[in-house]
Amino acid sequence: MEMEARYRILEGISNCVPENGSGEDEENLLQNFLPLRSYAKLADPKNFLITGGRGSGKTELFRILTSCGGLRHVISEKDRKRYTGLQEQEFLTGYIATGLGAKAFPTANSCDDLLKIEKPDNLTSFWGGLVCSVILRKFREDREFRELADHYFGAETRKILEQDSNEVSKWWNVLDVRKEKWESFLDQADTVLEKRDIHICLVYDELDRICGNYENLFLFIRSLLDFWYRHNSRYTHVKAKIFLRSDLYNAKALQFVDASKMGAYRLELNWDTHSLYRLLVKRMANAGVVEMEVYLKEVPGLLQTEADGALGYLPGNSEEAFRLLINKMIGQYMGKNAKRGISYTWVPNHIQDANGETAPRAFLKCFAFAAEEMLNHKSDVSLLEENRILLPTRLQGAVAKVSADRVQELTQEEYQWLQNLIGRLSGKTMLMGSDEFLRYLEPENWPAAERDKLPGKTNVEILEVLVTLGIVMRTADERINIPEIYLHGFGLKRKGGIKRPK
Repeated sequence: MEMEARYRILEGISNCVPENGSGEDEENLLQNFLPLRSYAKLADPKNFLITGGRGSGKTELFRILTSCGGLRHVISEKDRKRYTGLQEQEFLTGYIATGLGAKAFPTANSCDDLLKIEKPDNLTSFWGGLVCSVILRKFREDREFRELADHYFGAETRKILEQDSNEVSKWWNVLDVRKEKWESFLDQADTVLEKRDIHICLVYDELDRICGNYENLFLFIRSLLDFWYRHNSRYTHVKAKIFLRSDLYNAKALQFVDASKMGAYRLELNWDTHSLYRLLVKRMANAGVVEMEVYLKEVPGLLQTEADGALGYLPGNSEEAFRLLINKMIGQYMGKNAKRGISYTWVPNHIQDANGETAPRAFLKCFAFAAEEMLNHKSDVSLLEENRILLPTRLQGAVAKVSADRVQELTQEEYQWLQNLIGRLSGKTMLMGSDEFLRYLEPENWPAAERDKLPGKTNVEILEVLVTLGIVMRTADERINIPEIYLHGFGLKRKGGIKRPK
């Protein structure tokens, strides 16, 4: 293969992950998106909870549903025939904290103030009020909906919900003391939609940002799940899809009445090795690099014949084809023989978290970072054999960079409290005894002003959160281990292992 062709392919791979960290590039949202067979469950109206780890594709799915034609590109034509009403279903934003549409909802400060001032036992009226506001904004020019709202709320409250729904203090008291009124409005609104054969679905994302206090966060989430657990089967034409991080769903603080029954209404976003490679191939094929398309089409069964409209090229389903591609790109082994690892399984195995889950974002970044390093050290390209694209050593080095990148994401956003812990753990060696590790988790190690933001009041509670997050695992002999996807980012060491390139 010509050197220039290799450079072009490497550039394409390095751009497989948009700079914002996920498949959310507005211009290429659909071409970056891979519909999984499990997504067919989204068409089932009873399934209103979608959980997944960080980087598992929740926000990407949210944006596909709300801005790219709903389920049209999410499920196959075969699966579509199993459900009715899909053509009429419209997905509306039920809550989002950032980006387009966020200004229609209360800020985190407003939500914190609500709990400080009103001290509600539950937040059913908060979520019920927001559902009313979404419907009223959607049908603002519709006389029948306006008259319904005026009958149950009065014109003044109706206008507030239409125009100032983000100012929760303006409508909270009115709705909370008259719960039966907004309940009746939603019942009647659903009846009107049924008569018109209109299906709407409210979609929720970024719930981890709804307030600033960790404990209060669960009050909001618990109330939302309880609201839709009780109302999803009541309404026929108003439904919901709630995207929630798995660690929040599994947290002990979230437990509530009927929580054990939620499994019947839940879809977990899981990515196996086969799906991860399908996603990589789809990103590569739609990178707009002619040399890449030629390279991929040389592997039989890797791609469907032609690009498929808005979704672009779609990968095939042959696992053998993906193995052949990785052998072609890297070689069969990560070294001279299998002792260093089999290339096809090496990346997924090394970026699993402690729960055994692999995020597609981290998987893609591993290849993108490796390609970047190949381009930064072009002498490496001259070392490649035959049609190879990546040196195993560059993939090995990319794992450390992916780890640092993932930990940085955590500490810059919702887990800022981890930064203090990283400073204490940096330079330590895994594995570590439980007693020693727990000493690093003592709340007193954090400045007094930061302790309210900790996800637990004791070191044992904080440890449980780290286990739930998949950052920490316990070994059979009760020692503490941290998987490689977090090890390097925490500045930790582990005896043995492959030496990383400089």
